[in-house]
Amino acid sequence: MKLLIADDEISTRIFLKRSAVQWGYEVIEALDGLEAMAILKGDDPPRIAVLDWMMPGLDGVEICSMLQDEPGALMIYTILLTSKSNKEDVMHALDRGAHDFLSKPVHVGELRSRIAVGKRLVEAHDRLRELDRQKDRFMGMAAHDLRNPLGYIITMTEMLTDENFAHLHEKQDQYLETMRQTAITMQNMVNDLLDVASIRSGTLKIKKRPASIIKVIKNSIRLLEQAAHNKEIKITTKFTTDTEFLFDPERIGQLVDNLLSNAIKFSPPGSEILVSANQGEHLVQVNVADQGPGLTDKDQQHLFGEFQPLSAKPTGNEKSTGLGLTIASKIIEVHAGTIQADNLPEGGACFSFTLPLSNRDE
Repeated sequence: MKLLIADDEISTRIFLKRSAVQWGYEVIEALDGLEAMAILKGDDPPRIAVLDWMMPGLDGVEICSMLQDEPGALMIYTILLTSKSNKEDVMHALDRGAHDFLSKPVHVGELRSRIAVGKRLVEAHDRLRELDRQKDRFMGMAAHDLRNPLGYIITMTEMLTDENFAHLHEKQDQYLETMRQTAITMQNMVNDLLDVASIRSGTLKIKKRPASIIKVIKNSIRLLEQAAHNKEIKITTKFTTDTEFLFDPERIGQLVDNLLSNAIKFSPPGSEILVSANQGEHLVQVNVADQGPGLTDKDQQHLFGEFQPLSAKPTGNEKSTGLGLTIASKIIEVHAGTIQADNLPEGGACFSFTLPLSNRDE
């Protein structure tokens, strides 16, 4: 992490820089307040600033105040160095935006500890900013993706109830089915949001019971076979196990739905998806292999993160929140299993997960 040392006394700068470099910081020096402020307002500023209170140009308190008055800016943790010991002076500096202060002469051990505190706070602040950005991105996607389905439902409901459209009676079943599918899409989006909230709060629960993984997979295929049929995608299966063991069939069904839905979403029309399940000595492995574009290096780095849509575009303009794989990875985690994705030599991607056969009720 970059650290700014701003002091007009060269001996102080040399002493502080030598110590900070030994602690692993990248040190930038400033000779006065104006130079320090220019550095802190740059494109890639130091995130911790050790500032002398009394400097030419701008003093340390003025710099803290100016940083505090910039809404939305990156957090820069400021530590003032001062010979002042009057409590009113210290309170004034803290009120103006300083985060911490140290009395001169500086004790090296105390400086190291206070810089370390600043580093932790800056890193925590950055994590919160990223979560806030993710929330904003999701809200934007959710608002956009929910608006269109709602429009379809409203339009079709008006047509079905308008007496001027009585001749549409023959198409009512078709319209009602479209409304049903649209409502399911909206419900899935809301469920994803609720699941992510449960994951973040640590309250995602599973209910294990003896069940067949093959029945779970077959049920997911039934639910999604129409979506595959619409794109002329063939789903084939290969099972070498049908052992019942303890797992949550609803949650694992949700996971399989997600993997199979993604495979359909990113597969070209007329292609094939292979779903297989194999039993080892201590686990069952399920694979969903498609003939789509595969995964980029960037995809694989962020595959199971929140709000991380894949680089490839759905081949049928299907919608995605970018939450499904995050939820899938957490479902597997609470089952003490594993999940991974690999590109296939012949093209396409294969998502695999394992479940331990040794699971017991919790």
